[in-house]
Amino acid sequence: MNDATLLLVDDDVATLELLQAVLTDASYDTVVAISGEQAIETLSLKVVNLILLDAMMPGMDGFETCKQIKAKHPDLPVIFMTGLGETEHMVAGFDAGGVDYLVKPINHTELLARVKVHINNASVTQKTKHALDYSGQYLMSLNSEGHILWRTDKAQAIITALTAKERGLVNEWIKDPQRASQLMLQHDNTLTLTLLEQQEDSSYLVKIKSQDLKLEKQTLKNKLKITRREAEVLFWVAQGKTDWEISQILSISDRTVNKHLEQIYRKLGVNNRTSATSKALLVLN
Repeated sequence: MNDATLLLVDDDVATLELLQAVLTDASYDTVVAISGEQAIETLSLKVVNLILLDAMMPGMDGFETCKQIKAKHPDLPVIFMTGLGETEHMVAGFDAGGVDYLVKPINHTELLARVKVHINNASVTQKTKHALDYSGQYLMSLNSEGHILWRTDKAQAIITALTAKERGLVNEWIKDPQRASQLMLQHDNTLTLTLLEQQEDSSYLVKIKSQDLKLEKQTLKNKLKITRREAEVLFWVAQGKTDWEISQILSISDRTVNKHLEQIYRKLGVNNRTSATSKALLVLN
């Protein structure tokens, strides 16, 4: 039995009935919609694994329907099916986010083969993203305008929680040809975006790291038996910041930073920044 549910979208009821019969015989579960609006509503109520979408429908056509679906479900594969076989229509389908294009009348053997391939591909992609999340690799790919092309689930959760202003800063960072390799947002709950590489399609692979700085500083304070201010200084030392950078972050003088470091070294039984950083990272990890 195929453990997958397909959403069939077509304004022609006879076509829907035929597709349902073919797919049911192949042991797929199906749900149907006769318009783009109904398809979008269905997705808010039911989880599906693949969509078969008619390109030409009254009202919202398939191309616009696909765009709206992919905005909320970027990993959901959409196969267009239509009587339009011209190259421009195929290109429009792929530009809208479709993964494949079937020209009517549809060959049922070909349909089942393509459905199987795209469901398997989507499953592999999802498992890969889960593995990345599990390993702490929260990744996303953005185009030059800052629009998300794909992301892991945890990366999506983090980005969704951003304010409009913060999302704007991310977009500006991606668009800036002189961008720094990292973008840091917020302060006590810090989000760090690191540009890993620009890919062949001119998109950008970005790693996201979210840190609850208050919790991490409190952990250093409690585990290492140091003061709150010493914990703050040690945290930034462990992040590779210089005395001057720490003084700017904490609004204290370089000399005060140095005094705190002397106390930290004494309490930890070390004599340099490297050893202090090692102990801090051991506690935080």
